[in-house]
Amino acid sequence: MTQWRSRWSMRGWLLWLGLRRRLREALLRGAARCLGRWGVRMGLPVVPALLARLPVAWRGPAYPRSLQNLALFGLEPDECRERACRHSAIRLQCALVEHLYPRHRPVRLRAWIRSIAWVDPHGLWARSAPLLVLAHTGEYWMAVACLVERHAEATRFVIPIWNFNDELTRSSLKSLEAFGHQVDILDSRAPGTALALARAIRRGDRVIIFADLPVSMGGLRSGEPTGGHLFGRAAQFVKGPMFLAAKLGCDVLLAGHRVQLGGPGQLHLIEWVASAPAAQMQVSWARAIERFLLESPQDWFYLSRMEAFFQRQQGPAQRLASLPAELLRRGSR
Repeated sequence: MTQWRSRWSMRGWLLWLGLRRRLREALLRGAARCLGRWGVRMGLPVVPALLARLPVAWRGPAYPRSLQNLALFGLEPDECRERACRHSAIRLQCALVEHLYPRHRPVRLRAWIRSIAWVDPHGLWARSAPLLVLAHTGEYWMAVACLVERHAEATRFVIPIWNFNDELTRSSLKSLEAFGHQVDILDSRAPGTALALARAIRRGDRVIIFADLPVSMGGLRSGEPTGGHLFGRAAQFVKGPMFLAAKLGCDVLLAGHRVQLGGPGQLHLIEWVASAPAAQMQVSWARAIERFLLESPQDWFYLSRMEAFFQRQQGPAQRLASLPAELLRRGSR
């Protein structure tokens, strides 16, 4: 009887989570249609001030952890509260913009993308890099759109994404083919993705990939761990991007988006990481991303989930060593 109750209570909990997610999507879709781009442009800039006047419980589910993590940046309490409110407003804008994205209207789509300011003070774009690495900052999918649209000649892009099963994300990325490009979307967690990316780079395709991924979050594993440091603490990241670049001997261009509440925001070309051993490239990448995040931590998608980078995850050798000896003997037969 106890087992039966436990099973049904778990099913009920999963059903509630699914229902809550669908309800949230329906509310966001309805709000986006009611507000339109004009409403978002006029309303979002005042959201942080409005949130600051509301009870803490009404400032968004990520607010408490964002506020706690912002204290790690050495900010004053008042500034932490202001930036945590801005983070909640940024996440709201990202969710609304996703439903307003003119994915089926190429002319409007190009105008939307070109309204995003291009910040490249060191002329990094003039140097050709087969591997374009992004940070999960601002409207990060708009950063992908900017990089694709910027290519004047027809190009084949290969883009691995962690939320491969999300139809809205896939359709948004495929809509970029209206600019004359080919866009191949891969599941970043699929076993053959690393090999497919290596083949794409050797063919001369452009690969766009996100590198600031925690190894594991919410019970889902994104890849194998590699060590490093983030904000003065030992951290782990997904091994893939810099390891791939080092193995193939290719340079990497780092970029990230920053939100302007109510506006299109900016795409920043952050750093050029020259080909080097994997450990050296990882250090260069981590330092560049850390500098970028420190300037505007409220733009980081993982601000409220920073602890995922500081949790130690086992690599393949450690997982193998932790298996019982009897199981290893059976597997070797």
